[in-house]
Amino acid sequence: MHWTPGPGRCTRTELLRITDGAWRYETTGYFGTWGIEAARDAVAADAGLVMALCDDPDPQVRAAAAYAAAIASERVDEIRSGLHTRFRIEANPAVRAGLILAIAQLSHEPRDPACEAWSQALWSDPAMPPAVRVSAAMGWLYLTDTPVPDALHTVLETCATEETARLMEPLPWMRAVDYDGGTALRRCLRGLLHPEDPEPQWDDPWAAPPTAT
Repeated sequence: MHWTPGPGRCTRTELLRITDGAWRYETTGYFGTWGIEAARDAVAADAGLVMALCDDPDPQVRAAAAYAAAIASERVDEIRSGLHTRFRIEANPAVRAGLILAIAQLSHEPRDPACEAWSQALWSDPAMPPAVRVSAAMGWLYLTDTPVPDALHTVLETCATEETARLMEPLPWMRAVDYDGGTALRRCLRGLLHPEDPEPQWDDPWAAPPTAT
């Protein structure tokens, strides 16, 4: 139910958005926007069930639960607090990265300055795993329009390696913007840091996407 950015659209204002605000219609002609709203309300109503999955033994389930929780229309403070609690005990670096993205997504509307400061503290901390620092940097860029500091550029140059990209690749946020495997983190960082240089579009929506350079 998350909005999936198209080619070249992983910008600071778009990466973690739930919807782009446009009207949506299903193939039957039904007004799909109502379905989006209903799904978000359902996640909020059954937040306890979703959050319980954040403790599942399977790390992929935990990451997926955080992804689902991030679209809730209400009970945001409660859900965000639960994700913070899970983050403090989570040992899997990829799941920790996903929890950061989910918390940042929940903290955008209304904007939460505390989350912005928390994200900055994480990406600034050299003791944190690379995937945590990279996801925290992405979350921080989404939460603020402050010019990108040199320190953040340095963190990304150091931590956004091919190994980090492979580790984060299974996260739902990464799968949603990937072309054909292995391009997600590169696409995200290109859009976040260089929005004026989007990736090429292609004319045929059914054709294979262009090879990323």
